[in-house]
Amino acid sequence: MHTRNPAAFPDVNDGDRPTSAVDQPVSRQVVIYYNGTFIHLHNGAHARVTSLLEYLLNAGYSITLFSFENHPTEPWTDAAQAAFKARFPTVQLVLDRKTALLGCMTYIKNALTSFFPSKANKIIGRRIRGASPNYEALMAERTEAVWIVNYADGLTQLNGMPRAPIVETHDMKFIQVAKKNSIPPFSFRSLLRMRSEFGVLNCTAAIIAISPVEAGLFRAALADANVFYIPQYPSVIPMRRADKPKSGYLYDLVFVGSDMFQNARGLLAFFEDNKTWLSSLRVAVVGRVGENASVQAFAQGRPQVQLLGFVDDLSPVYAASKAAISPVDGTGLKIKAVEALGHGRPVFASRHSMEGLAPGYDRCVFPIARSHIERILWNDPELEAAQASALAYWESLAVAGDLAQFQDFLDHATNRAKLV
Repeated sequence: MHTRNPAAFPDVNDGDRPTSAVDQPVSRQVVIYYNGTFIHLHNGAHARVTSLLEYLLNAGYSITLFSFENHPTEPWTDAAQAAFKARFPTVQLVLDRKTALLGCMTYIKNALTSFFPSKANKIIGRRIRGASPNYEALMAERTEAVWIVNYADGLTQLNGMPRAPIVETHDMKFIQVAKKNSIPPFSFRSLLRMRSEFGVLNCTAAIIAISPVEAGLFRAALADANVFYIPQYPSVIPMRRADKPKSGYLYDLVFVGSDMFQNARGLLAFFEDNKTWLSSLRVAVVGRVGENASVQAFAQGRPQVQLLGFVDDLSPVYAASKAAISPVDGTGLKIKAVEALGHGRPVFASRHSMEGLAPGYDRCVFPIARSHIERILWNDPELEAAQASALAYWESLAVAGDLAQFQDFLDHATNRAKLV
């Protein structure tokens, strides 16, 4: 681990003194912002930012991660920091505390950009000096770095805007918020949220979209936007088709989901819509979605539905399952669906889940309907063919979309930064 002047980042706790800007190359520096820890992989967003980090490290960039340590649900505890250092020993972790003052400023920025989206650049560029000392020191030291900010919201959470940031969108937040609150996306509240989101995104140097639908919308709605559709970053550890268990499958279907509202809502809708015949199938429910009271109530008295809770290693669960389900509404790419495909498991998916995928999934992703489910599950040759197609499709995602173009853009941006 490199050393640096400890006075610059007095509150950083990464088990050693982080790297100094003078110790790092003058180019190819990238700073990533993500609000809260993701190292425990509790949801798809965590998996997405982890794969981004791995991709950038493999590509030879020098990485710094900035975050707020006191996130309300995913704080950077000592254990989380230790786990991060163990997994990413060469990445510098810089933390600040999110104060009430910063929270108030974020609220004001979101409100102002809703009403004045054309002024978003000036609004989100406002900074309260001294409110986030480590962030301010990082900005002063890493003047040549390119910033990748996760979510459009990230730009209003930061105390001032980095120069020419790239935003990893993950999804369209205004639609997600509308669905969470069960309000129409064209309601006044949703439209204000949309104005803020698009106003903020219009201030970026580039946008990374996770689905082809969102990439198309950003390209159409934002002037002169550099939009890169990246369904998946290349995996450091290639997955392979899970072998069929010698003792037979334990589960017909598996659903993996976090405690996000749409996971419980989608799963319960699937159960309700198919309750007349679903009792014949063994369903494994993995992840914090199983902590939802309504999901637990449904599973009571139904031994065919097993709530497995959070599982660190999903490989044995996928190996014990014939196929996966993704009955989830919303925007973006359903990362857990892609993860299932990476383990060689076909997916029965909602329309929204299918729309988030790159073309070519016809032989491994099917509508979530009884006819398709029973045809695949009860026909061994069809199941094996679908499982093989799942892995082939997953491997194709590494070259799908605009990853090569994004790599060229980032190379130019990081090399340009040293000349500014």
